[in-house]
Amino acid sequence: MKKISFFFILALISMSLMAQNAGFHNIEQILAGLNQDERDELGREGLVFRLGKTRSGLFYTPDVTLAETIVERHNAITPDVTVEAFFRVPYPEDLPETVSDRNLVLYNIVRAVSNISGVQYFSRTKDRYRVLFDDVYIVDDRKKPLDDILVNQIPEYDSFGVHMKEANLGRDYYLAEYRYDGQDMSFSLTNTSNIIFLFKVVGSGDMQIDMLLMPLENEIVIYGYCGVKLANPGLVNKMMEPHSSFFRRLYAMEIWFQNSLYGTEMLPDKEILSRQRG
Repeated sequence: MKKISFFFILALISMSLMAQNAGFHNIEQILAGLNQDERDELGREGLVFRLGKTRSGLFYTPDVTLAETIVERHNAITPDVTVEAFFRVPYPEDLPETVSDRNLVLYNIVRAVSNISGVQYFSRTKDRYRVLFDDVYIVDDRKKPLDDILVNQIPEYDSFGVHMKEANLGRDYYLAEYRYDGQDMSFSLTNTSNIIFLFKVVGSGDMQIDMLLMPLENEIVIYGYCGVKLANPGLVNKMMEPHSSFFRRLYAMEIWFQNSLYGTEMLPDKEILSRQRG
């Protein structure tokens, strides 16, 4: 009897540990594309990124199912600019304890696109912080403004149109797409109108911003991607440095997520580009 009881208790402990770890990726699986130096920086700073100036293509994509959609999106436009980043964000203490309730909170944060309005970036040319995105809201098929659409249950896929005013590139429309596989969730933006600044900078459908949210037990790891196929690469490169410019947009999205999660008004690190990788 004692022997049976011992193995029974051992089995219960094993099942309990499995239940605790159920639904969580191994961090090695997520960070498979990072070398040790990059992993150390991510652990130390909570952020590591590459601007793609010396190596074109995707190198950081995590080994998870929803990353396959990002790879497909990237390959569909063969971008001139490919920016990638990883962010590690600890959970605040007031998040729900159950995985399903917590994931719903995280999912609704990225659905509340109106909160992108007011996100700032540091302008090196003006030497001050400026609002990067403003006047952000959902639109219907007739481009009529709608309130944020939050949900009580996470769907496998959803999408809607978004209007967004950008500090340098003006007003444009985007398609916001949401995917959920029961474990991870992704938020994707694709421009549905030409982006014009004196001349066409990016054609319709040729700018992609993706955030892949991978909830772990005590933190959320975010893989960020921005891919852009430039309409006039020569002119754009004379007007601005596109890699750092589009990284700022991706970075601003992560700042929006963190501020929404924590209820803060954190500003981006103005020296962030000093840590850029190729």
